[in-house]
Amino acid sequence: MYSCNDENRYPTFHVEHYIRQHYGSRFLYIYRNVKKYYYRLNAVQLDIVFLKTCRSKDIIPSFLWFKTANDHLSSSPVYKACQRKLLNVEIDGKRKKLNELKELYESSLDEIRELSPADFFEHLYQIIILDCARLLEEKQRTLNKKLLSLSPVNNSARFYNPKVVTNLSSRVLSNEELICLANGLDYSLPPKSISSMNVASNVETFFHRITDVYEHQKKFMNEHQDNEVIVKSDLRVLNTKELTLASDLSSLTKSFLQKADRHQIQKNKFNFEQKNYRKLMQELKNDTSIIATRPDKGKGVVLMDKQEYVNKMHSILNDSSKFASLSEDPTVTRENSLISLLRKLHDQGHITNQFYYRARPTGSKPRRLYGLPKIHKQPVSLRPVLSSIGTFNYRLGKVLTQMLSDLIDKKRLIRDSFSFVKDLHTLDDPLSTYKMVSFDIVSLYTNVPVDETINIILKELYETRPVPPTIERNDLKKLLTFATTKSHFLFDGKIYDQIDGVSMGSPLAPLVAEIFLQEFEKKNSSVFEKLGIIYWKRYVDDTFVLLNPEFCAEKVCTELSKLHPSVKFTSQEEDAVTHKLSFLDVRIQRQEGKGFQTRIYRKPSFTGLITKWNSFVPKTYKYNSISTMVFRAIQICSSYKALHAELQIIRKISKKNGYPTNFVESIIKRQLNIKYVPPIPRPTTLSTDTVVLKIPYLGKESQVYGKLVTSSVAKQYPLKKVRVVYDVSDRIGRNFIIKDAVPDDLKSGVVYEATCSQCNNSYIGQTYRYLKTRINEHLSDQKKFLPITLKMPELNKKKKKVSQNPVPLYTGPITR
Repeated sequence: MYSCNDENRYPTFHVEHYIRQHYGSRFLYIYRNVKKYYYRLNAVQLDIVFLKTCRSKDIIPSFLWFKTANDHLSSSPVYKACQRKLLNVEIDGKRKKLNELKELYESSLDEIRELSPADFFEHLYQIIILDCARLLEEKQRTLNKKLLSLSPVNNSARFYNPKVVTNLSSRVLSNEELICLANGLDYSLPPKSISSMNVASNVETFFHRITDVYEHQKKFMNEHQDNEVIVKSDLRVLNTKELTLASDLSSLTKSFLQKADRHQIQKNKFNFEQKNYRKLMQELKNDTSIIATRPDKGKGVVLMDKQEYVNKMHSILNDSSKFASLSEDPTVTRENSLISLLRKLHDQGHITNQFYYRARPTGSKPRRLYGLPKIHKQPVSLRPVLSSIGTFNYRLGKVLTQMLSDLIDKKRLIRDSFSFVKDLHTLDDPLSTYKMVSFDIVSLYTNVPVDETINIILKELYETRPVPPTIERNDLKKLLTFATTKSHFLFDGKIYDQIDGVSMGSPLAPLVAEIFLQEFEKKNSSVFEKLGIIYWKRYVDDTFVLLNPEFCAEKVCTELSKLHPSVKFTSQEEDAVTHKLSFLDVRIQRQEGKGFQTRIYRKPSFTGLITKWNSFVPKTYKYNSISTMVFRAIQICSSYKALHAELQIIRKISKKNGYPTNFVESIIKRQLNIKYVPPIPRPTTLSTDTVVLKIPYLGKESQVYGKLVTSSVAKQYPLKKVRVVYDVSDRIGRNFIIKDAVPDDLKSGVVYEATCSQCNNSYIGQTYRYLKTRINEHLSDQKKFLPITLKMPELNKKKKKVSQNPVPLYTGPITR
């Protein structure tokens, strides 16, 4: 903006009269041209954004609708294709006009700059911007209204799906709030801003993994994680390839960040819908009396009164046979106990270095409990879910899962619905004379007998197998106990302990449950035959059975429940008339003596919600939303009639979510070609190492940046394969967080600032361990007479998201 001195020296009003008196008519003529070209230039830019928005949403502007000799031609694909081509031609014409106006504007601006003093030129330039701003805002509002009237996605009467939103709260939602929430919690808006620090951090981590710098630093990182000691001898000079790649990544990232800033300005020109959505979500977020979450089954949004939600969760936690309240948080104690056990086993040579470093916890946090409403059942109850990533025994569970995975016998297992349907169609026709029944185990994970299952594992490893593991039997038992029990969690500011069943949320829990059920089936296989069970296949806790028609399914279910005190079954029998049964989202119809017919089955809880077409996510996400449904239909539907009916349903679902018809049809055609036309065999390629690059998604700018980085890496490291992952951060669901926040003193992987209370000198550090552990070390070093005041995270402590093996910041020699 111009300064106060300029305002006093030059007039703000009647500028043209002032110019005519002091600079003459020629100068006034040039000034008017600059003003005219400035307005037209910005107006054409708005037109281009409007037209490109129409193209991206498959909307045809009204000026491209033309009459045909026959009315039915206006609904033909050829007519639509012609409109799209004309829209592209119009965009190209606007771009040419934009370039012409830019040249005229710049030449006129240079001319007036030469004829006027610098301060007067700046004053005139600001006057031009202010005068044109009102006209440009008016034009933008007009284009916004046009876009709203043309866009079918914004037509709430047509596209609002009431099944998506379930309001169980006392708050009465407005129509606008319902329309916004009906997009789903995964609906994404263009980000307001991106963190340049996060981008730089991701690129640095990417560089370390592409080059050998990351491997070179592993030992240093392990030592640093142990006691945060700096190894001063750690010095490394980059070679030519690494320096070239570092330079390319630096320049490409700087260019990307500059384009990102321009992207934000451009997106804000048509942010009328996003602004409204943000405002509505902020109002709902500010209402602390309600919570919003997804349902237990299906996609959607459920609103509940917070007090009712907390009461329902407490009714679950009040079961003293399953949970116990703790007076203090045992996270640090249990982490130290596990570290001590792992260190002892490592020193004794019973576990390898890889096992030790992969299983050892660092800066763990307590589990966090939340509930998902079971809206398909009345009265509505909650399914408890534990978020376990980053807990003290999470990494140990993952390592043990890999170690014990070969204990699983896959003979009776169902891998997925595709393999289930394939096996079903290969059964002999005489088996179709037996009736179909599905059995479901009640509350499997919380009822698995942990001690019994651990003994089953130990017996198999140390008694049945000829070569036992290098770990001692008792030591492995301790590790299994650590991984499956001692599961404490945080809810509503209080700490609880799960005292029965396998630990919910543990990566080892599915394997432990599978081993237990496998042993259950092995012991009782002869009983199954006596009960008339001819065919038994299981997916986790759901079992598909072919039963002799002479046996009653309910009685068989009762007998199965008597075989073990921890296993209780429920049953569902096929329809007596149609011989149909639903299992794993597959509708199975038994045809006696002929086999089985299959097709897609959707539960009553299905809402029809998929990724919205106007959601700000990469196009591949939208492509995959359709292609997965089409692929599933092709694999599961056993007849062309069923496949045709399913493809029609997919078309309807896609249309309700705003997808263009030609986009959906092209995916269907491609998937059918893959199925029925044999693909051309591709030549084998050399095995490559895949490295992930995480990029904030900003549209085309992010995709171009990802391609340039991939190309730059391919020149220097051709055997490295880059996998670009786009970070879609600004989703509606991020406004509603129902998990308890981790206490500040138990946060890890943070950058913190400590300030001296006497001299105000500050120290910035980082730690992978608990913040309170590092604080205590600082306080101990200061010997009490130099107290420090730690600024809390809300003010000056900045959290830093780190990877599994991040490269720590330190003050020693630089490695890049």
